[in-house]
Amino acid sequence: MSEAVLPEELRNKVREIIADVLEADADELTEESSFVGDFDADSLLVIEMYSRFERDLGIKVPQEDAPELDSLPATYAHLAKYAPEAAGV
Repeated sequence: MSEAVLPEELRNKVREIIADVLEADADELTEESSFVGDFDADSLLVIEMYSRFERDLGIKVPQEDAPELDSLPATYAHLAKYAPEAAGV
């Protein structure tokens, strides 16, 4: 079974949303960055990310996945599972 991949355009939008929520420059977010460790993200910021993914991108992610969304790669992988346009890619 192949894993769904988030399209590059969507990855860029996700990065922008996360940077906005974390009040960071998008260039500061790297593939190795930890939202909690590097940007002091707390549970309220993670909830804000979820609501922005749903509102701005139409991607609803179950809140039980919240602890796993601490980096760009993890977030991309989780969003790809729930993104309508990533299905079947």
